[in-house]
This record gives sequence, structure tokens and C-alpha cells, in this order.
Amino acid sequence: MGLYKITAKKTGTWSGNIRIEKGMSVEVIFNNNPLSYSQGQDKVRDAFKSKYGVDLKQFASNSYFDSEKIN
Repeated sequence: MGLYKITAKKTGTWSGNIRIEKGMSVEVIFNNNPLSYSQGQDKVRDAFKSKYGVDLKQFASNSYFDSEKIN
């Protein structure tokens, strides 16, 4: 298990009034890079929903976010 910091790469607004600001970040625990696995992406979406009240839907991917292993 590892602790990963997931950070938004860019600011953007998508359909459904989803707004992400560059630098928004959450931390999740997962075995590997969470953005590479559907279960990990679910954890990222849940973390953003909990912290910022934003439902990312299909946007939790490497094209929108950076993943950094902290521990």
C-alpha cells in the first residue's frame, strides 16, 4: 500500500458545471498509481467529492491529474 497525492494539472470547466482549479489535490491510499486503475479512480473521485464537493465523473485520469507517491 502507498499514499498518493493526486493534483489537478490545469483549470477547467466541464459539462454539468464541474470546475477544477489547477493545484487542487487529494491524498488516497492504493497499491499502485490510482489513476491507472478503475478502483483507484473511484477512490480519487470519492476523495474530491468529500474534500471539494466536486463530482469528477469521467475526469479522474492521467490527462487531467498528476499522481505522486508520498509514502
